[in-house]
Amino acid sequence: MDDSNSEELYSSGDNLGDQHLNRRHSLSDSSEELRKAAEESLCSSSSTLDVSRRNIKHLTEDMYRLPNIKYLHLEGNVISTLPKDLFQKLPRLVWLDLRYNKIKALPPGIGFHRHLKTLLLERNPIKELPAELGHLTSLTALNLRHCPIEYPPKEVIQKGLKTILSFLRDSGNGNLPCMEPATSETLPVMELHLSELWQRSLDLSQERPRQEEKRRLRELRAGTSRKQKEALPAEGCDGCDGCDGAGRGRQKPQLCPHPAGPGR
Repeated sequence: MDDSNSEELYSSGDNLGDQHLNRRHSLSDSSEELRKAAEESLCSSSSTLDVSRRNIKHLTEDMYRLPNIKYLHLEGNVISTLPKDLFQKLPRLVWLDLRYNKIKALPPGIGFHRHLKTLLLERNPIKELPAELGHLTSLTALNLRHCPIEYPPKEVIQKGLKTILSFLRDSGNGNLPCMEPATSETLPVMELHLSELWQRSLDLSQERPRQEEKRRLRELRAGTSRKQKEALPAEGCDGCDGCDGAGRGRQKPQLCPHPAGPGR
């Protein structure tokens, strides 16, 4: 073996070793974050596990130490895959916030869940919803904003949650999916803002959400409104009737035709 081939081989080996080492560090960091959060929840007997914005890349079994967890916040991490048994190991979940991650698919096991009511998937590169999701009859709020959904097709998504679940059930059973006409109770899920989740829950649920769910929805709504206001431009818009050019709008900020908020 000549020197050039030898150097290339060693270089390739080094790269593989670096990748393996980086993955081990990633798993270790994620496990440590989840372990700490799980211990805090156990000590406080909390039904909430909040590990938002912790740079978590992988979900480890540390979460499963809390089988009775109801509210799981994973927003703002870099998670790309969900464990296949996530929904079987966390059977009490009613709220799952996965916004702003890199998730490309939901595990089929989601269809066996019986309590999940709110599923937030905004800003994930998900293209297809699994047929099994159609069997998640407890679901009352689904957030798909800025997800590149290709299946179900857009016309189904626009008709709302009930139509989406029905379409997925039919497709999973090998039946020709039936599209229900849009009604006032099936607003477009693609445009579902967090500020609308509470109202959507009322529209689609047969029972009133509990106080804890109401509180979390209000907090999300308040946080979203605050972020939108902070993202508004400092100066007025020259061609906007709602701004006077000095950074002070004569109308409410959301009426400006050029908002820079996260909804764009």
